Amino acid sequence: MIPRKLPNIIGVVLIVTFGLTLMIPSVSAKGDFSIDAKINLQKLNDVGKLKVVVSANGDTQVKNVTGNDLKSKSTTASFRFNQKNDIVTAGGRDEYFVCAYALNAETNKMKSYACVEGNMEQPNGKNTVSIGSESRNTLSTGSFQTVNGKEVKDVTLRIGIPLSDRKEDVKEIKVVSMIKGELKSKTIDAQKMLKKSDDNTLIVPFLFDKNPDIGPIQIGDLFFACVSADELNPPEGTECEHREITHTGHIHNLLAR
Repeated sequence: MIPRKLPNIIGVVLIVTFGLTLMIPSVSAKGDFSIDAKINLQKLNDVGKLKVVVSANGDTQVKNVTGNDLKSKSTTASFRFNQKNDIVTAGGRDEYFVCAYALNAETNKMKSYACVEGNMEQPNGKNTVSIGSESRNTLSTGSFQTVNGKEVKDVTLRIGIPLSDRKEDVKEIKVVSMIKGELKSKTIDAQKMLKKSDDNTLIVPFLFDKNPDIGPIQIGDLFFACVSADELNPPEGTECEHREITHTGHIHNLLAR
């Protein structure tokens, strides 16, 4: 006798074959993940806006935090990304970065910044990162930092991608670069570039020939780069690195993996 209504069982699939009932856990794939930047505001004064930029899984997003969201001790800017795109699928060892730029209420120019380079913990869930509440360290600036160095014009970021361990496999690579809240990206044909190169390290240049909206690039600013491709696994499908601007010359190099 077949029951008229099956009980509502959450997370379990019933398969009935020839009188045998199998209890198989179901697999739920959300298809996306979030980066939730919890930003400590207690040490910020005269801030009219926060510009928050994020790069994860080869994609980028920007949000502005204004008004009442700046009047409490902390605020959270949430960013949602697809777990899979044409280049890469997010995994548990992938990396991302988040930067929050505190802007002057009258001039809209940067007063200070705080950045974090993080490791993905939940590639199909919520990833929370604290910004502005820790001391400066090797993976991030932690607390908000001011920049008072000399101005640097016509900056070219040369992103190096060592591929000696992947030169037979890698195809398309998404490269993201960021400085002073400005994001740029390129998708390169790695095999085509490798055939034209005498080296296994590809160089991808990004020219920032104008001042960013939040102020000129200066000595002391951080710049970031991330490279993404499924063929870069293991260890990471997306790997990010950062450096500080240390001179007034045009060329600034960074190895991204």
